[in-house]
Amino acid sequence: MYRIGIIGTENSHALAFARLLNKEDQGREARVVGVYGPDPDTARQIQEETGVDFIARSPEEFHGKVDAMMITSRKGSLHYGYALPFIREGMPLFIDKPITSDWEQAKELVREAQSSGSLLTGGSGCKYAYDVLLLKNTADAWRREGKLLSAAVNFSADRDSVYDGFYFYAPHLTEIALGIFGEGIQSVQAFEAAGGVTVIARYEGFDASLHYTKNSAVSTAVLYGPERNLVRELDISLIYRHEVDHFLEMLRTRRMPFSYETLIKPVSVISAILQSLELGRTVSVE
Repeated sequence: MYRIGIIGTENSHALAFARLLNKEDQGREARVVGVYGPDPDTARQIQEETGVDFIARSPEEFHGKVDAMMITSRKGSLHYGYALPFIREGMPLFIDKPITSDWEQAKELVREAQSSGSLLTGGSGCKYAYDVLLLKNTADAWRREGKLLSAAVNFSADRDSVYDGFYFYAPHLTEIALGIFGEGIQSVQAFEAAGGVTVIARYEGFDASLHYTKNSAVSTAVLYGPERNLVRELDISLIYRHEVDHFLEMLRTRRMPFSYETLIKPVSVISAILQSLELGRTVSVE
């Protein structure tokens, strides 16, 4: 059985993952044995509801007690510091969205993981949603046939979030777009209005408009074709389950669901979006 530690109990994801592993899966393959976070109340809630063995007093307490880690802190700016010591040990990690709130730190984590052999997964679970996979299949087919004229997707995001601003929720839509249309975004141009951010993402042969709509409760994607349009509301209700399943699959097979480059690509895109907002012009995506 894999012993898992969680850092970041202030995030609701931590409780959701612990429930899935310790209650629904009943520890058949893996179990959350310890948690650490800045809020003692949420740490105690996770322990009471899911039966974790200990509440760590510091991240260092996990060393020697776990086989894998999940970093779920709300602030992506904390992820680099929390993840790096475990990556250097070669430990497998799940790092929640955003992987980091800094593009250079994201690349550094990958370099360290490649050096140590640490397996990484994480980011937004929205990329696993059934509707995203269905839209990807249709978009791929339409592109092969030269029929994808344009596209639009929205998801809630708040540039003024106390959790590193735009980086906190922007990964959801960013990873949805990368999942549907692929990683070949050449450039972005971003505009801000009414509390939201609209981005024109340029791909080869078509543009996709990404609408980071503040406080929106519904996410919808539209594919525009010459003969018909495909409109689909996105159901993300099962993404926690998908995230846990992919993490366990990685532990079991020693194969990552995505490459290191794919894992950190959203950080590159979000960095370019923020740069476009600052400069008021189109910015290439690294």
